[in-house]
Amino acid sequence: MEKFFIDWAEKLLGGKVVVTKEPHGDQSAVYELSTPGGVYFLKIAPGLSKERERLDWACEKLPTPRVAGFIQNEDKDALLLTAIDGTNLAKLAKQWSAVKIVDNLAEVLRKFHATDTKDCPFGGPKASGVLVHGDACLPNFVFNGDAFSGYIDLGDMRVDAVEVDLSAAVWSLGYNLGQGHGKRFLEKYGLKDVTEDLVEKLRMQYEEAQKNWGLI
Repeated sequence: MEKFFIDWAEKLLGGKVVVTKEPHGDQSAVYELSTPGGVYFLKIAPGLSKERERLDWACEKLPTPRVAGFIQNEDKDALLLTAIDGTNLAKLAKQWSAVKIVDNLAEVLRKFHATDTKDCPFGGPKASGVLVHGDACLPNFVFNGDAFSGYIDLGDMRVDAVEVDLSAAVWSLGYNLGQGHGKRFLEKYGLKDVTEDLVEKLRMQYEEAQKNWGLI
């Protein structure tokens, strides 16, 4: 099945294509496709039409991949995306200080949440929340050097409560950096009177969500 989608993508891109399978943490298979004209990523999984729809809406508002192609075959979809140049924060955690990771995550997540949602078709009433990423973990924020490049893996993007993203971010900081960084992150994000009890409540919220998704 994956070969069918790879062949489709190679034909769509034309010319010489070098295909490399990427490690990926969710239920998608991901391939890097390098061409003389640039780098693309091919995601293969059920239900990718959600991400295609969200990227089509978001790409004019936020730095995100662009959809280069989409196809469905039997019970799986394939989404061909332009690449975002750079390295994600989870990998940068091995190079940058914890403070630099925390502060940059807070800044780019705050900017994401400031996106105008008046014409957003995803999620609940606009007055009840902000535009959330839906899985605001470190691998989904990409930097090129010190400059922010973009947001990836937006299949769950929607208007919802800000805690959806804050809980994921707090959990991911603990997972990638160790405990003790949640309070600084929430303060840098802009929350007042942050306590360790709040940090733990948010961390557990995301952990419960993972259990509901069958990931842990």
